[in-house]
Amino acid sequence: MDDTVIKDALSYALGSDLHEAWRAPRKKEDGTFEPRIKISKDEAWNANHGTDKVDIANCLFEELPSNWQYENLEAARVAIELVYDKTIANEPITPEELEQMGAIIHEEWLKRNPWVYDPNYGDPKLAVPYEQLSKEEQDKDKAQIGPAQIKVQAYMSGLIDITTICEQYGIQSSGKILKKSIL
Repeated sequence: MDDTVIKDALSYALGSDLHEAWRAPRKKEDGTFEPRIKISKDEAWNANHGTDKVDIANCLFEELPSNWQYENLEAARVAIELVYDKTIANEPITPEELEQMGAIIHEEWLKRNPWVYDPNYGDPKLAVPYEQLSKEEQDKDKAQIGPAQIKVQAYMSGLIDITTICEQYGIQSSGKILKKSIL
């Protein structure tokens, strides 16, 4: 299996973990999650569910419409790509490299989220280069690196079955998606 497929599968696994991390603080005593209703742009999902409204908090990652999988999946892809070669080679990430990786994660997030620049709805505290972010925001970007490393290490240790992930998400050996179209 080639590295492209492995990285894609690990990205889906990490994207799912990122979604679960977001859901965790919303968990209620009854095991459900505080609802977060959003609009689905995934026509196939909408047709299957008879609505374009989705409670993203009460869905597992794989149950989400593609437009709500997108951000976690793309964030995971960036993080996996950044750590993959060094982790496979069992090389540590230096503090300087971690800062560089944090900057790349933020730059890629800005590219995916142009709304942040909107003068009416954006967030000027986030619409800046990484170096100008608060320490708290920089830490959020860098916090994606550790879980990405852990995912690659788990794969290397045989704890992650890439074939199963490929089947679950319809990933072909070319790295293309069969079942879902991520925006």
